[in-house]
Amino acid sequence: MNKSKQLFWVGIDGGGTKCRAVLYDAQGEALAEGLGGPANIARYQHLALESMLDAVKAAVAQAGLVFDDVCQSLTVCAGLAGAFLPSSQTVLTQWRHPFGDFVFTSDLQIALLGAHAGKGGAVMITGTGSCAATLSTTAKGYEVHQIGGYGFQLGDQGSGAWLGRQAVQQALLHADGIADAQGIYDMVTGFYQCQSATDIVERLNQAQPGEFAQLAPSMFALAQHDTAAKHIVQTGAEYLDALAHKALTNPSIYLVCLGGLANKWTPFLSDSVQQRLVEPAQSAEWGAMYYARAKNSLQVCVQAEQAAVLK
Repeated sequence: MNKSKQLFWVGIDGGGTKCRAVLYDAQGEALAEGLGGPANIARYQHLALESMLDAVKAAVAQAGLVFDDVCQSLTVCAGLAGAFLPSSQTVLTQWRHPFGDFVFTSDLQIALLGAHAGKGGAVMITGTGSCAATLSTTAKGYEVHQIGGYGFQLGDQGSGAWLGRQAVQQALLHADGIADAQGIYDMVTGFYQCQSATDIVERLNQAQPGEFAQLAPSMFALAQHDTAAKHIVQTGAEYLDALAHKALTNPSIYLVCLGGLANKWTPFLSDSVQQRLVEPAQSAEWGAMYYARAKNSLQVCVQAEQAAVLK
């Protein structure tokens, strides 16, 4: 039974390391926020669902509300990494959630909507993973074009996970005497408290992308004075600069850099890219809320048109 007459929106931004939910009132004003675990739906599936639920419950609690009293008054929209895959969409569609309504889209779409306040533009995201995308408005709504973002195994160059894995690979090559990367080897073994190549493999053989991404800040610091680390960072920067240029083929749009590593990578971008950088207008969670409200308004319009036809 719905115990609350007030309606709420919840926007969720779900990535490979964590997800964040922001609770909004009916007018779209932020009330509270909550955090949950990893929410890459393609990689984690049912764990991602639990992470989203944890984040929503935390936001509701922070607002001083009782979840069981308001859950049916929540319209939740989640923008998730990996949501573009058919298998992910099946999991999300079949989820027996406790909310009044639940809609989902990609993390890219909500990032774009938030970054440019619902208008056209481009984003480049560098966190655990990496990708870029553009948003254009059409007569039928929005059109998103994604560039990169193919996951830890197949892509995500310039991401935190990529940087960490590159460091570990160089450390192992150094241990075998094939590469000269003493600084990287010392960093990796120190960070993971390993004594040998065997220890490194034992520690990371089944590691998730987020565990590799933990090395990223150390790699940027090491690259200031270590040649091997600097080469890896420069390789990532060259890829990201090419990614940004691809996203900016339309000369009338601007780029917002997002993600936990955005500030680290921005100084490495070419002048032609930096001249078209702007600050985000809103957050990705706001973008999720905006997406849900826009979709709800469209449904209301369609229902009204159908009712008029029936008359």
